[in-house]
Amino acid sequence: MNPLDNTAPEFPNENHFFNLTGFIRTFTEEPSYAPKTVSQQIVLVTAGGSTSAYIYDTNATAWLSVNLT
Repeated sequence: MNPLDNTAPEFPNENHFFNLTGFIRTFTEEPSYAPKTVSQQIVLVTAGGSTSAYIYDTNATAWLSVNLT
């Protein structure tokens, strides 16, 4: 898997949590799309030397974020 590739692979019926930036989509700006699959509901955003995790709240239909250190 290419760590620079911004697409997260789908592993049906398998758990492969070997690399966060390879397993979870990584962007340089906050997401603005409405996810269609569970794997699209969690993304990492790296910008300016910091990383944030974004989780899509399906009830509020909005992205929530937390800064990671």
